[in-house]
Amino acid sequence: MIKARLAFEGADAGVVARSIEPDNLPKMLLQVDGDRMCLEFSVEKVGTLLSTADDLLMNIKVAEETLITSEER
Repeated sequence: MIKARLAFEGADAGVVARSIEPDNLPKMLLQVDGDRMCLEFSVEKVGTLLSTADDLLMNIKVAEETLITSEER
């Protein structure tokens, strides 16, 4: 089993966390504490870890871009 932890900080950490919550894996833990979001997950293979991390990072990027665009309007 391979474990990973991704941590992000920013004023909109809670909003971003809620937007990616539907993508959570069964063994994924998502915690928000103020302006900090932490994702922990475990997988069997390195390739799966890389794919999962890539998917999460892309989803977080899209969520942040959506927030910025909505704030500009």
